[in-house]
Amino acid sequence: MGWKAVTIRAVAQRLGYTSPLLYEHFRDKQEVLTELAIESQVALSKELLRDLPADPHRAVLSMVERYWSFMLKNKQLYRLMNGMDGVLIDRDRVTAVAQRSFEVTTAKVQAWLITACGHDPGAALLLEDLWAVLHGMAALHLDRSAPFDVSRAKDCVAKLLIGTREQARRARK
Repeated sequence: MGWKAVTIRAVAQRLGYTSPLLYEHFRDKQEVLTELAIESQVALSKELLRDLPADPHRAVLSMVERYWSFMLKNKQLYRLMNGMDGVLIDRDRVTAVAQRSFEVTTAKVQAWLITACGHDPGAALLLEDLWAVLHGMAALHLDRSAPFDVSRAKDCVAKLLIGTREQARRARK
């Protein structure tokens, strides 16, 4: 059934409340699902940063493992927070919160860039590239379109990091 089948009445019942009480806090189903997507983005961000290794390269690969693990443990929430399955949520609000939540993650990628490349040729862009790779692999895994797993995700990200480092070296010559 998925998120489209969720109703305010069902959510209220599951929480032990009445529908009118839930409507005092949320305008409609879209707002409930938007808040759930926001909370999921924040939870993912916190999970990515929990007890990271000091070495920037290992920290980035650790974040890959945690991203993949979060997706596997929270498949439906992952789909919701990424706007999959055509569920109506306020994408602008979810994206704005995600961008703020991932500022520290961007700083970790920036630390890797400075360590590996000697400067920061664009941590925000590299983080977007890393997310595109991970999210693409996760989405294909969830849809059973491709047999991706965490090992392949880490390998792909490692190759992206190596390529970034090599481009920076060539640019300095």
